[in-house]
Amino acid sequence: MKSMNYFAGRSSLLRFAASGAAIALLCIVGCGPAEKRVATAPVKGKVVYKGAPVTTGTVMFIPSGGGPPATGEIQPDGSYSLKTYDPEDGAVVGRHAVTISAIELATGSPEDPASDPKLLVPTKYSSSKMSGLTAEVSDGENAVDFELEGPLK
Repeated sequence: MKSMNYFAGRSSLLRFAASGAAIALLCIVGCGPAEKRVATAPVKGKVVYKGAPVTTGTVMFIPSGGGPPATGEIQPDGSYSLKTYDPEDGAVVGRHAVTISAIELATGSPEDPASDPKLLVPTKYSSSKMSGLTAEVSDGENAVDFELEGPLK
């Protein structure tokens, strides 16, 4: 019995040390100085599928030349605004591959087939290698709209 208590105390200590190390790593990686930031330019636009606004989802711009990606949540009217570091700061200037993911989560019990998530745009748009979507971000304001087509699969 003594050995079990010995290991129980060690286990708590190891969990505490691992948690501290994880927090320190996050601060080192995620809390870097602002001067390491890459210049961005505001990007806003609208996402439409088969002529109708996409009502929810995420748009992501992935810089072709490297750098941090930018993301934006699609609003109920189909509009989005990109964020790299701060809200609405946009995306890194330059060429980007673009992905768009849009799934409507259903409500209800998990056993109900009607509660399965519903695709709002074809899955090909969620892959930077398959979407075929690109965008060029320039200094100043950028308006980039997407008109998506194709079957939902």
